[in-house]
Amino acid sequence: MVALMNVQPGFMGMSHFSEAHHRVHDLTFGFLLGTGVVGMLAQVRRPAQNGTAQLMALTPFAGLVVVAALTNVAVLQIPWVALGACTFLAATLHPSRGDLFRSFSRSRPSRAMLALVAIAAGPLLALGFTNIVLQRTDPSEHAAGGHYGFLAALSLTVIGVALLASPRLGGWRIAAWVAGCLPALLGLASLLFPDASSSLEPVWALAAIAWGAAFIWVAELSWQRSREAEPSGGVTSTQVTDGGRAQPWAYVPGVIVVVLILLFAVMHLSGGGGPGLHTPPAGGH
Repeated sequence: MVALMNVQPGFMGMSHFSEAHHRVHDLTFGFLLGTGVVGMLAQVRRPAQNGTAQLMALTPFAGLVVVAALTNVAVLQIPWVALGACTFLAATLHPSRGDLFRSFSRSRPSRAMLALVAIAAGPLLALGFTNIVLQRTDPSEHAAGGHYGFLAALSLTVIGVALLASPRLGGWRIAAWVAGCLPALLGLASLLFPDASSSLEPVWALAAIAWGAAFIWVAELSWQRSREAEPSGGVTSTQVTDGGRAQPWAYVPGVIVVVLILLFAVMHLSGGGGPGLHTPPAGGH
């Protein structure tokens, strides 16, 4: 829905999504819900082997709940509450629900991935704290729409999903891709829409893209090494393949990134605009 409203301003009569200074906020909302959707799609095939992806699907909604508790009711909105409730219900019915958390105590986390999480945690927590304060104190329409709360939840989601991927349990590869794609997409959106409210400064946008690429690269190296270390015919908790072939769902995050990049490029070349666009109000954050 967010993608359609950015491509076709005024889609379904919701002109809010056609306003240029809301671009980053609207996309952030899409990134949060998209994380849940990708995690649920991973359960369509072999859910018992994709427990990490199920937990990943819960992460953005958990972040939104935490931010709503720390800020105000403007963050509470029907779309994510409804999807979050359905995702929670799915988790309670998951084939591996009894072992979703216990398996982490038996895991061997990737030190390189944890190191990258530690590097990103400071800036992400600072971004989250800043937006929590804005959500509580700013009188603008952005706070009224819960937009700063969405950005704070995205910061927590990146940290949470990256931590879930680091132990390298079933479904971790999908989580690693999502953890890398989220900050990269935020950085890309900030570069393409520099005048939009809450867009990152160019240096931070490039840093977010670089960190996302580095996290995915380290995760892919770890995945290849885990496959090489497996005995012939053996199956380990880090394996996300079927008969030596990557599961189709493992490529979903990459496909989404390619589609969004093409979408952003087309919008940028066409001016990213449409009827009803206006510049951010004076004093915008």
